[in-house]
Amino acid sequence: MTIGNRQPWPRFLAKAGLLMVITLAGGYWFIQNYRIGIDPQLEKCIPGYTFYLVDLNDKHIERGKIFAFRSRGVAPFFSDETWMVKFVRGLPGDHIEIDAEHNVKVNNEVLSRGLFLSRELQVDPAQFLGSATLKEREFWFMGLTDRSFDSRYWGVVHEDQIIGRAYPLF
Repeated sequence: MTIGNRQPWPRFLAKAGLLMVITLAGGYWFIQNYRIGIDPQLEKCIPGYTFYLVDLNDKHIERGKIFAFRSRGVAPFFSDETWMVKFVRGLPGDHIEIDAEHNVKVNNEVLSRGLFLSRELQVDPAQFLGSATLKEREFWFMGLTDRSFDSRYWGVVHEDQIIGRAYPLF
């Protein structure tokens, strides 16, 4: 098309309207199925990532995958319903143990050593020691760092808290 030959306004408006409908429909579909999660903390439990794509439809929990869930009972550090993102480390039926040397074990495999946040939480580390078997609909979540505020401090996450699978973006 040359500069002097413009398309008629009705044709232009029809194309623009169609493009707007497609864009709005795509946006609506996206917000019905996904969320963008942002980790504002300076010290990340999954280092190197601040933004996550959360698939609201993928709640098939798999060990070693990252999931978003709503916090419960972790005040005053986080309000209830705060979105958290961690790795699934324990599934229903798994045996969880935190021993006297502060080793965090799932099915006798040491996943972490230490209860480094107990001082900041102002709780005696002995309060976190013990063992249990995860019940149906209970999961054990952990970050990758020793200073991750995770299940070793507040226990299990229940299935109704799960938001969806999270994919680190950047």
